[in-house]
Amino acid sequence: MNTLQAPLRMNFIDDVIAGRTPLPTIPRVVQRLIAGLRRSDANLNELAAELVHDPVLSARVLRLANSSFYSGRRSLASIRDAVAVIGTDALRTLVIACGVSSAFVEVPGINLRQFWLEAVITAATAQLLAQQLRADADGAHAAGLLSATGHLILCQSHPLAAAAEFTRYRNLRGAALAERELAVFGVAHPAVGALWVDRLGFPREVAQAIAFCLDPAAADGSSPLPGIVRVARDVAASVTSGDSVAAAVAKLDAALLQGLSLRDYVGAAAFAERYEQMKDLPSMA
Repeated sequence: MNTLQAPLRMNFIDDVIAGRTPLPTIPRVVQRLIAGLRRSDANLNELAAELVHDPVLSARVLRLANSSFYSGRRSLASIRDAVAVIGTDALRTLVIACGVSSAFVEVPGINLRQFWLEAVITAATAQLLAQQLRADADGAHAAGLLSATGHLILCQSHPLAAAAEFTRYRNLRGAALAERELAVFGVAHPAVGALWVDRLGFPREVAQAIAFCLDPAAADGSSPLPGIVRVARDVAASVTSGDSVAAAVAKLDAALLQGLSLRDYVGAAAFAERYEQMKDLPSMA
């Protein structure tokens, strides 16, 4: 039997904890920026000066900041302009978004451009929904952005299996993707992604949102983030598929929307407008 056709019998989580399997690292400049942004007295000029030392990161942040979702019709020519217009909170989300993508240069079986486009849309949607619920918008953005990165980590850690088993299945999403991962790797991406963000120092609520993003009902119920991320992932899949907002809303889990008190919002004109703006969000790859 071809061993690539059988599940890889390993305990990925134990291997990570024991140091046998390394997790991706975020560049130091991104770590410093995130640490600075956590301070309530973060100086915008200092943050802009820090960003300009990394031209690749600066270009990615500027590209995202210039999308209609963040800057409207304004054209931002520099990082300082972007910081001044979108503010500290939005900058934090964009730095995280652009910084984590640099940890994955090439991953077997993955179209990185498509992956990061969907991740950015998921993050923006999660942030929007959290703001509507007056929940942790920054945590929702981070959880949405990183919710599927466990799949990248698994494929990067086991390139032969990834190339053999996922090249033909690049369009798998959600529960279908997790089921395939369990068959190939013995673990699914939510658990791996949750472990990674915990190691990176994100709040426990972010890790929990990722761990339960495919099954919000299994979470402890103290935070709406798992449900928000689940809805955001479904919205992002509709955006990248070219669905109309009506078609996208029809595909969402009605019971979950009702439980989150989001049913009326996603059916309103304000959400439809933001949905159209999400189509302008660029990939980070």
